[in-house]
Amino acid sequence: MIYLTGDTHNDFSKLSNKSLKKQGLKLTENDYMIVTGDFGLCWAHDKTFDWNCKWFAERSFTTLWVQGNHENYDMIAEYPLEEWHGGLVRHIVRDKVILLERGQIFNIEGHTFFTFGGAASHDILGGALDRNDPDFALKLQDRCDNWIPYRIVGESWWPQELPTAEEFQTGFDNLAKVDYKVDYVITHCCATDLQMAIVHYLNKPSKADILTDYFQKLEEKLQYKHWYFGHYHYYLQTDEKHTVLYDDIIKLDE
Repeated sequence: MIYLTGDTHNDFSKLSNKSLKKQGLKLTENDYMIVTGDFGLCWAHDKTFDWNCKWFAERSFTTLWVQGNHENYDMIAEYPLEEWHGGLVRHIVRDKVILLERGQIFNIEGHTFFTFGGAASHDILGGALDRNDPDFALKLQDRCDNWIPYRIVGESWWPQELPTAEEFQTGFDNLAKVDYKVDYVITHCCATDLQMAIVHYLNKPSKADILTDYFQKLEEKLQYKHWYFGHYHYYLQTDEKHTVLYDDIIKLDE
């Protein structure tokens, strides 16, 4: 069985046996849990990471995930690319936590999935500060004094949150091989038009970017049963083909 949930941000309590039991779920070694970005496991090489990796190694199920905007992309890149179920992945915890790379198509339990992680951070009004900037200290003090949210390059923000031209092309190329037909799409953010409707509904700040525009192009051409994504910290069935995930855990096609 395949289950899905939204952002975890390095808090995996909803995946614990106790939490799953409360929801009437008992996952086995044959089950998959897909996290639609901002997983947060790869953030720093510290005791928390070591403990979490051991914890996931003891789970009965396999966790699959796509990148969000709150991930340590430099740390992720330390894990080699490998082929798995038809696409490229990175095994963070061998056979237990597997990153589904951008622009890939996977065949899992007889279903085809197109995966494309990433998103633009919308919570850094003060920008991404660079410690190599001669004015870093002054800028940091200004953000702190004025309570302006910010992040630091290579510590809490990474430019790889948005894909490269090569990754975009990989997605196009792989979809062309299957005539732009898949069963499911798994991403972190969504197409521009849908994002605008969601943020308007939630009264949250956001704007179009190269990734949402890319998804907009796919919406015009791609044939699929359902598109699942996270990022907006809200559970919402926007229409019959799109679901925004957050804390809830749902079965595929639920």
